[in-house]
Amino acid sequence: MSLPCLRPPSAESAGEFRLDLFPPTAPQVAGVLRRLLRDMLGSVGLDHDAPCLILSELVTNALVHGGGAPAVVLELRGGRLYITVSDASPVPVVRRAPDDARTGGRGLDLVDALADEWGVELIGSYGKAVWAISAVSV
Repeated sequence: MSLPCLRPPSAESAGEFRLDLFPPTAPQVAGVLRRLLRDMLGSVGLDHDAPCLILSELVTNALVHGGGAPAVVLELRGGRLYITVSDASPVPVVRRAPDDARTGGRGLDLVDALADEWGVELIGSYGKAVWAISAVSV
């Protein structure tokens, strides 16, 4: 699947939004973005639990493995939240094999369990974008 077709919001799209974010490479950025998304979804009366966890995991992965500051696009339209986190690393995303003894490395398992769809797109020589789509409800 390709990245979602994103468009600027119009006057007819009340309750929808799009944010293009270029946060710094800092350990606290995942929490800041999670709180921003929570507040944005809350402002239109939508449940934020799963989307915020998905965003946190994707941003954390980009910070830890991505080779620089991530770029984040959040778009709410048609009752679905489109989350895209890109980074500068061309290294493919790899889900680790299940291991109950492992204390970390379960982020993509959480994304897989919570998102309606998700995937990875290579962005030429720039790096990659990991995207997820989550239905949101009241």
